[in-house]
Amino acid sequence: MNEDTHTGPGPDAARRAHDRERRRARLVLAGRAESAEDLAMLIDALGLDPGQDHSPPVRGG
Repeated sequence: MNEDTHTGPGPDAARRAHDRERRRARLVLAGRAESAEDLAMLIDALGLDPGQDHSPPVRGG
């Protein structure tokens, strides 16, 4: 088997998918948190800080 052959998603695609999952997790937490303080605590505890995403957030226009 040729080691140069790549059958999976590239690193950029994998990072984008990971960032989408992180954003989705933050949205779920935001919908369930009882206060902004609770949300901040959960995001911190779960390591979901938006600053750790690899791509800029998607903004609606």
